[in-house]
Amino acid sequence: MNILILFTQPWKTGGAETHVEALLKGLCTHKVFLAVNHGSDEFKLAKLKEKYDIEIIRIQARGANFLKWKKSFEMLKQIIRENNIEIISAQQRTAGIWAWLLSRDINIKYTVTMHDPWHRAKFKKIYAKIFPQMIVVSENLAQILYNEYGFTKDKVNLINNGVDFTFFRPMDKLIARRSLLLDNEKMILHVSRMSSVKGAVSLVIIDALEALANANIFYKLVIIGEGPFRKKIEDRADRFNQKYGNWIEVKNFVEDISLWYNATDILIGEGRVAIETLACEKPVVAIRNDKYFIGLITKDNIEYACRVNFDGKDKKVNKVSMAEEISKAFKLSDVDSKDIALYVKQHLSIDKMVIKYIEIFNRL
Repeated sequence: MNILILFTQPWKTGGAETHVEALLKGLCTHKVFLAVNHGSDEFKLAKLKEKYDIEIIRIQARGANFLKWKKSFEMLKQIIRENNIEIISAQQRTAGIWAWLLSRDINIKYTVTMHDPWHRAKFKKIYAKIFPQMIVVSENLAQILYNEYGFTKDKVNLINNGVDFTFFRPMDKLIARRSLLLDNEKMILHVSRMSSVKGAVSLVIIDALEALANANIFYKLVIIGEGPFRKKIEDRADRFNQKYGNWIEVKNFVEDISLWYNATDILIGEGRVAIETLACEKPVVAIRNDKYFIGLITKDNIEYACRVNFDGKDKKVNKVSMAEEISKAFKLSDVDSKDIALYVKQHLSIDKMVIKYIEIFNRL
């Protein structure tokens, strides 16, 4: 099958990019074209091209430059015709609109993948009329499509993020720490884009560490991420460190993230980051925002956590509840961590993810 993956944001670092990279690996027997917006990280794109047999196309789908939009649109039409592309996998709402417009001109089939709630979307009811099949990475997003956008259940498909278990696998913690030049202090890892929603989680974690510090309990916290909320996080971390000592470190996104998962004692996070860490047999406290969270992932709630992409409303978020879940995470047994990792490996592989994508492509 000849497939165009339409990615109308600059290719950088994030959940959508990682989802698409897993898709690229799983589609290795197909001919795949990846269209990304100008302003992408060219180093990351070069690595993608080196790893996978794909064609990468740069387009302009953002900003108010209509001439560049038209030029990119016509280029995509030409590429679709010349390469007999059979399906477009649109990975954002804007990409879905472009796919719909392309389908009106050249009769191409397409699906749209939803990675987040589309907070900026206007005229929500129109999308159920122009998007033939939706793919969502969590049950929560499916409910948003039903309740806010008017989609029917036959047009919405849940596909969990697929994880590369050849890369995300357990290794000796001491070896991982030596590789990263880390000491042997008990450590918490948090990896997230520092947006106003996800970045607020870092502040909750620091508040919880302060509550624990007042009880003379201290953990090393490493926060990995980038985004507009970072300055506020760094300021809060600096105040904590000035008061209690250098316990918190804020870092940019890293290439060797699997080493960090294996080096930590526990992780606090959600989505793909949570899945990857669980595959490394590490405890995870699942949280996506500063309002509600699941808490510690256990054998009893792992199936539910996967369905909602580790973004649940089981507990209210505050420093006390977070501190309690951190304490529970440090007590989770190695046997339980292995059992949870086994569940993840059995249900969230790249092969399972790609099989579902192909099934939906073939239904159109």
